[in-house]
Amino acid sequence: MSKEFKAVGHDVAFLAVNKDDAVAQQNKLIEVCAYPLFQDTAEAGVWGRYLGKKDDIYVYGSDGTLSAYLPFGGPVNTVLSDPAGYVAVKNAILSAK
Repeated sequence: MSKEFKAVGHDVAFLAVNKDDAVAQQNKLIEVCAYPLFQDTAEAGVWGRYLGKKDDIYVYGSDGTLSAYLPFGGPVNTVLSDPAGYVAVKNAILSAK
């Protein structure tokens, strides 16, 4: 998706935040991610601040404000391996200001 956006001139940044108690799984995530992976810590507590769960997606606009929160298993399909989910996430990103 990142390459698709870049090809049409959209500047979109992707990143993942690994849960603080999932350090052992981070290498598996690194192997499949083509974008930065940040490791949360108990001190930072990023997951607790945003109340997110595994595989939730947050879309921010270019001004840094939250444009869409797409919880995994919520009303919007976010399964990127499903063509409908891929399109739904892509459209949420395109809708961000």
